[in-house]
Amino acid sequence: MKLELVGYLYERNKKGDVKRIRREGKIPGVLYGHKEQSKRIYVQERDFKKILEVLKKETVTIELKIDNESFPCLIKSIQQNPITGRLLHIDFQHISKKEKIKATIPIHLVGEAPGVKKGGLLDQHLYEVTIRCFIDRMPSHIDVDISNLELGKTIHLKDIMLPDVEFEAKPDTPVVSVLALKKVEAAKPAPEVPVEGAKEAAPKEEEVKEEKAPDKKEEK
Repeated sequence: MKLELVGYLYERNKKGDVKRIRREGKIPGVLYGHKEQSKRIYVQERDFKKILEVLKKETVTIELKIDNESFPCLIKSIQQNPITGRLLHIDFQHISKKEKIKATIPIHLVGEAPGVKKGGLLDQHLYEVTIRCFIDRMPSHIDVDISNLELGKTIHLKDIMLPDVEFEAKPDTPVVSVLALKKVEAAKPAPEVPVEGAKEAAPKEEEVKEEKAPDKKEEK
C-alpha cells in the first residue's frame, strides 16, 4: 500500500529548534538513502498519526512530497517517548524504484480450514515474513488461503505464489498447519486385589494412652 505524506525541510540553527518544532505539533525526522545527502525534515503530527494506524496492520510505502519533489520511502524507525508515547522522531529511507529492497510483510489467513471443522487445531507458524522485491511490487500484506487445508496438512512458503517477490526464508518453511488432536482417556487406577495369606498392615499411627499417675495419700 502506498500513502502520500507532505514533508518540510528545515535547518537546525540553535539548540531549541527541535523542541519548538514538537511544541508546534510537528515531528522532526530525517530523509536519507539512495546515495543522497541526508535532509532534515518534519511532518505534521496529525497527518502521520493516520499513517501510523495503517502501519499497525500493514506494510506501507510512503510517497514523501517535499517542495516540488516526490521521494518513494520506507519508514525505517520511529522514536517515541517511553512514558507518554509521544512521537519524537522518524527516519525515512529513500528507495530507488530500480533497486530491490528488503521488507518484513505481515501474513493474513483467509478462509476457514475444513480440517478445523473436523476437530483439528489451526497452528500458524509465521505471522510475518521478510521479502525482497522492487518497491512497486511490494505487497502491504500476504493473504494465505486456508479454505482447502485438511487435517494434518501444512502450507509452506513454496506454496505461496507472488510474482517478482523473493522470500528470505527457505521454501519449505511452514506457514500454517492443521494439527490432528488425539483423544486420550485418563487412565483409571486399577482396583486393589487382596492377596491370600497376606498379613494385615499395622496402622500408621498408634494411639498412645496416657498413664494416670497414682493419687498421693493424704498426710495424716
